[in-house]
Amino acid sequence: MHGIVTVLTEPHYERVAQLWRALKRQFGVGSPRATAVPHFSYHISPEYDLDALKQVLLETAVSTPPFTGKTTGIGIFPGDEPVVYIPVARTPELQALHNNLWPRLQRIAQGSAPESNYYATSNWFPHITLGHSDINADNLGPIITWLNGQSLTWEIQVNNLTLLHDKGDGSPHSPLHRAELQG
Repeated sequence: MHGIVTVLTEPHYERVAQLWRALKRQFGVGSPRATAVPHFSYHISPEYDLDALKQVLLETAVSTPPFTGKTTGIGIFPGDEPVVYIPVARTPELQALHNNLWPRLQRIAQGSAPESNYYATSNWFPHITLGHSDINADNLGPIITWLNGQSLTWEIQVNNLTLLHDKGDGSPHSPLHRAELQG
């Protein structure tokens, strides 16, 4: 799976990495295995037309100025394997960026995955994943209690659009292409 994301900048990149390490140490849950890059996502697809993707990211980056986003609190996507995350507020600037990107990325996405619909404009809930796959009913409560004591209200810089690339070998996604917002 590939994703179009904003990679967090310092100090929040390291703050998320610290939270992942603490969750591993205290609760035995690992960082999101596949992604391992602190970020939030706009779109995912099994593949993209890479030439067209680079053009969309460049055009978007030159017409979009960097801006400040906000996080606060703790969220849970429920299920047998709940996902714990930090919500990213849908500010007008962030919503405008997503509204611009989504239809253009849909046109150049190749293949589809059921998860893709979670990123559609009407369904999109921007978030920074803290844990999934190894969180369950037994450890969820203690994890949420611990996270409740952490400072998760941040002002984050939204200044890049990055393609995280899945090599298909089980290794973490790696940044393949990055466009800096400069509008």
